[in-house]
Amino acid sequence: MPTTFDTRRTNLRRLMEQWGGPTSLAAKLGHSNGSYMAQLAGPHPTRDVSEKVARQIELTLGLPPNWMDVRHRPTPTEPNTSVLIDVVAAVTDVLQSEGVKLRRDKFTELVNLTYERASDTGSIDQIYLQRLVRLLK
Repeated sequence: MPTTFDTRRTNLRRLMEQWGGPTSLAAKLGHSNGSYMAQLAGPHPTRDVSEKVARQIELTLGLPPNWMDVRHRPTPTEPNTSVLIDVVAAVTDVLQSEGVKLRRDKFTELVNLTYERASDTGSIDQIYLQRLVRLLK
């Protein structure tokens, strides 16, 4: 389960994409360069997005209060085909190993949930997938 700091970091990364990268967002937030953004949400962050920083970002960008603390569904984009292929294979494997057969709509929803989780975390969460399948039994 993601912590508040993880959620804030994910949301900050989303904002960096929306604002054209860390340098553009940093400028909008009143920083001279993107290094502070990289410290907060770069590939190897060294600082957490604190309560104070999260509230300041929301205020400056005109976001609703506590927006940084809530997980948001990503805006629809083209799916990452290689991840989607891996997810379908993983779902199929787990269903077979658990001896579960699903209707197409249930299979699709299971793939969607697993894909969303993989997109959020960067990898397929096998334990999460197995728990979902066991719930369907």
